Amino acid sequence: MNEQDSMTEATILKSQTISPIWFLPAVAALLGAWFLFQNITHANTTIKIHFEHAESIIVDKTKLHYKGVIIGTVKKVELDATSGVNIIAEIESHAKFMLRKNTKFWLVSPKASLTSITGLDTLFSGSYINLQRGEGEYTTNFIAQTEQPINIPENARLINLQSDNADSINVGTPLFYRNIKVGEVAAIRLEQSGKTVNISAFVDGEYKHLVKNNSKFWNISGLSANVSPAGIDISLNSITSLIAGGITFSSPEDGETLKNEAQFQLFNNIDDSKTGLSIELITNKINNLPNGAGILFKGFGIGRITDIQYSIKDQQFVVSALINPQFSELITDGSQFWIEQTSFTFAKIKNIGNVIKGDYIAFQPVEKNQLSHRKKSTRFLIQQAAPAKASVLSLLVLTEDATGLNPEAPITYQGLKIGKITALDFSEKAGFIAVHIDIDQQYHYLINKNSQFYLLNGVNFNASLKGIEVQSTPLENLISGGIGLYNKKPVNQSHTVAFLNKDQLFRLYPSKALVKMGLNVFSQPGIVHLLSRELPSVSEGSPVYYRKLPIGEVSGFSIDNSGLMQTTLSIKGQYKHLINDQSVFWNISGFSAEAGLSGLKIQAESLLAIAAGGIAVGPGHREIDNKHSNGKYKLFNNQKQATTPTTLISLTFNQAKDLQTGSPLRLKGLVVGEVTNLTLTSQQKVQATVNLKPEFAKQVARKGSRFWMVTSTASLSGVKNLSTLVTGAYINVSPGEGISEKHFSGEDSEPLIGPNQSGLRLILVADNAGSSDISSPVYHRQIQIGQVISKRLSYNSSGVEITVNITPKYAHLIRQNSIFWPASGFNLEFGITGAALKATSLTSLIKGGISMSTPDNQPLQPASDPLSRFQLENEIQEEWLNWRLAIPRP
Repeated sequence: MNEQDSMTEATILKSQTISPIWFLPAVAALLGAWFLFQNITHANTTIKIHFEHAESIIVDKTKLHYKGVIIGTVKKVELDATSGVNIIAEIESHAKFMLRKNTKFWLVSPKASLTSITGLDTLFSGSYINLQRGEGEYTTNFIAQTEQPINIPENARLINLQSDNADSINVGTPLFYRNIKVGEVAAIRLEQSGKTVNISAFVDGEYKHLVKNNSKFWNISGLSANVSPAGIDISLNSITSLIAGGITFSSPEDGETLKNEAQFQLFNNIDDSKTGLSIELITNKINNLPNGAGILFKGFGIGRITDIQYSIKDQQFVVSALINPQFSELITDGSQFWIEQTSFTFAKIKNIGNVIKGDYIAFQPVEKNQLSHRKKSTRFLIQQAAPAKASVLSLLVLTEDATGLNPEAPITYQGLKIGKITALDFSEKAGFIAVHIDIDQQYHYLINKNSQFYLLNGVNFNASLKGIEVQSTPLENLISGGIGLYNKKPVNQSHTVAFLNKDQLFRLYPSKALVKMGLNVFSQPGIVHLLSRELPSVSEGSPVYYRKLPIGEVSGFSIDNSGLMQTTLSIKGQYKHLINDQSVFWNISGFSAEAGLSGLKIQAESLLAIAAGGIAVGPGHREIDNKHSNGKYKLFNNQKQATTPTTLISLTFNQAKDLQTGSPLRLKGLVVGEVTNLTLTSQQKVQATVNLKPEFAKQVARKGSRFWMVTSTASLSGVKNLSTLVTGAYINVSPGEGISEKHFSGEDSEPLIGPNQSGLRLILVADNAGSSDISSPVYHRQIQIGQVISKRLSYNSSGVEITVNITPKYAHLIRQNSIFWPASGFNLEFGITGAALKATSLTSLIKGGISMSTPDNQPLQPASDPLSRFQLENEIQEEWLNWRLAIPRP
């Protein structure tokens, strides 16, 4: 055999026609096409909006809004060739469907009026352009509205009102029905002729049935004052109508409900509308009764005289009057009318106001239980005096001071006279004066054993930071005084004097405000002393609150023997029981603002407390140190200090990083505490003092608890805790199970192996660390079965030791003869036939990783022990990928 024959014959393989390397350009082309498609389909749309001016519009800052959602941005402002300006804006792709011919745009800026405050958010964010979606063809050219379009709520009834003038009516002026807001004015326009004003208003859908074909509308804006013998009568429909104006209307029962838009006349007042029940009153003489005089029922105006004529035929005066619709049911054939005239007596002067204004007509209906049995009537005879009174109920009221009380002085209930004082003398009870009073028979039912009486003092004027309060009693009380009746619970005519105890005595309260406090108002107030380093921002008379209820006031200031400032409180007698040994007090003056990366916290009490200062008291906790050594209460700075038991722990870190005072301590996402202080220790470490919430203190402050800082990190392996860029860094805790502990060593990052984390830990020995990093995955057949938890130089620095942790459910896969190799990056092999690119996965390409397998050409070896050492091979062998060893689960 020669040398040529002894050589092994070569095997010739057929070359592949297409190299795998050409797949890379194809993939790149597909990705490029995809990005191009996304760019085209999600591209923004440019539109042009014509405005009269560009005031407060800023390029790249002014936004376009739709229902509070930003849908675009102003990109350019240019002058129009004719007038005004053109705003060029970009509309985001998801909002292009709203660009229709009838879509409306308008500029939203801060605007304040008596009816509303709009655009308040623009004070901080700047003006913006709002959009109201419309119909029509698609377009990109628009003309802006000069003001916000009229927006009629769905299912509302649109009505048009005509008036001679707008008279306190504005857009947004409310429509009332029986003092309930049922709609509002949507627009006001001057008619083309300039003679009338057209007012467009709507009534909400749930109330539109109230508008009838014969309804009448009238203006109730502002207030009207009427000085009468019954006192100062101020007619005010509501605070809203006083400030913003108002319109009301009638809803006659015989009218038909409107089905479509309708037009009505707007009258200046109810009198002009002639709404109500028309009646005729007959009298032989009118004396000082003027045209326009009022008709009063229990001191309340229920109608007005509209005309006075003399009938020559009957030799009588015919007085025409109009009764307010809500009182028309009281007008029956048994109703009585009489003229109230001025009278002068030694004891009192009655109806002195009539000298100037003229007399008025008083009215009294039949008893309530007779109303349904009486016939309706519209013609009555005026009596010259009030109907005779029946028998009276005599009562005894005790007072310590009879100043302002006189015989014949009236007893009133809700402004209605129900009796009078008959006599004053000394009581058998020492120190008291007995006031004898008589209650008219028809008002006996108002008196029961729980009734209370208070002193009437003519006109009470009270001005404070709360406002100005004026209370006027009838003119008679200004001269002779009087007593008012107060019942805490509503009463009805079924009550009788049988509810009174034998020899029932009543106390006379100084005012109506005090009568509501009950008998405790006569008890002595409680005195409480508070100590603080500095005086709070309060003054004498500042209120003391218990759950926002005023229970007392600040009565004085002094310096305590301890050197601290002492604030003295006077607690009302009826509230003394609220103060006990565990009570806590805190300052609520003004408001407090706390700003941080996590947001802005503003805490404020009532407007009165902001302006005048105040102190709050609440129930404390036995763990709260609420008193000084001398037994006087502490005055805390705020409610949080006063009501939160203090549980402090200290954490020591190598450095503070982004940690700051106020940073939260979290447990599974819940805030369980807060950093209250940061200091530097003598060992040049950072010590953080954390105040734990009471409900988490026992769980967190235990030996074995682990604390670590959480901050945002970014690397090739990913981005973590991105939210901390906004909220700031915080501390996380994993609770331990040991005994109570107050001092802990914090960790700068999350522990790799938590106290409850288990798994099989192995040590891989390699020449270098390669591209594997902490958290890099460990694969078996491209399934992640664990991760890298640490890496370090070996003891003699001859190599690297990589520690991996295998998830418990995959621990049985690791055998004593298992092989490990790097799965990071990719391999690119060139040859005559082409090039081959190999990578385990996209994840391993970015984050790195380690793969493992177990030979199938050997008997199954025992499972690996914890901390077993394996060699990390430098390169992969092709046969390792083909091993198919079956490893049963334990």
